[in-house]
Amino acid sequence: MMGVENSIKAFGEVMMRLEAPDYLKLEQTRELKVLYSGTGVNILSALSRFGHATSLITKLPNNSIGDGATAYIRSLGISTSDILRGGDYIGMYFLERGFHVRSSKVTYSNRKESSFCTSNIAEYDLEKSLKQTSMIHFCGIILSISEQMRYNALYMAKKAKQLGIKVVFDFNYRPKLWKENKAQAKDCYESMLEYVDICFMTEKDARYILQMGDTEVADRNQQIENVIPSVSDRYQIPVIAGTIRENEKDGRNRIRGFLYHHGSLNYSQTYEYQTLERVGAGDAFSSSIMHGLSKNLSTEEMLEFATAACVLAHTTYGDSPVCSEAEIWAVVHNKEVEMER
Repeated sequence: MMGVENSIKAFGEVMMRLEAPDYLKLEQTRELKVLYSGTGVNILSALSRFGHATSLITKLPNNSIGDGATAYIRSLGISTSDILRGGDYIGMYFLERGFHVRSSKVTYSNRKESSFCTSNIAEYDLEKSLKQTSMIHFCGIILSISEQMRYNALYMAKKAKQLGIKVVFDFNYRPKLWKENKAQAKDCYESMLEYVDICFMTEKDARYILQMGDTEVADRNQQIENVIPSVSDRYQIPVIAGTIRENEKDGRNRIRGFLYHHGSLNYSQTYEYQTLERVGAGDAFSSSIMHGLSKNLSTEEMLEFATAACVLAHTTYGDSPVCSEAEIWAVVHNKEVEMER
């Protein structure tokens, strides 16, 4: 294998997050909070906190916005050595935080015109970027952007696979971005799954996109137990993981993680929590599974750690996970982290 331990990378988009403060709608606010986000950024942020060397492979505009994004990424402990600079635009999304019966709302802007989404695979120095890499993460959203971005992702995933690098893929299916074109989505996802070693998905992804599973089965646990091993067998994916959420009307939420590993399906304990921040919580789960695999944690330890990390991410402002291992293990063991004085 070409890679070395603890060198983990992601190929993905960096977006500017513009949030209306204090639960206001966009038409009510005259100011916006600014962060930089993206699945790759979120994944690598958590892994950096866990002590891994990380680097983001992307392209940012060659202007002050690109400078700001680069500085923010560096502040999370992520290397910027694989970031290309060029073009004028960064993708943006506007967040209106929901409250009680009013759902949160995300509106995208400038995405397809961004430096990353108009980049060509030939611009990236793959010999350099993929050298000394043990894992590389891809987000399914990249497949929905354009034919060019699908080609970029598939080319890089194939190259990584040839080099013996573990390919990590998160379904992250967004119906709006695919314009409900399930047939095209199925073809693209299946093409990517040829190279995948670690996959994050749910039984809903299997049913809706891959058209696997029994639509007559209402129980989610039974659906998972029926379809996830079948997905593993059909696409030769050794590790598949995801979460099961239950949202109550009184504001309480419950979540469990599941992990198919070594031919066995396992569940975490159920965690109850309240939500401060929904965006990026799934990335906290995914990055923690990646961490557990790289550190050879037991299946039970890995699953509990990942689900607890997901719970904590719901309670932490911003998209990018920043909680420490100690904080996460405290949730697993139902302990409070004492205030430092």
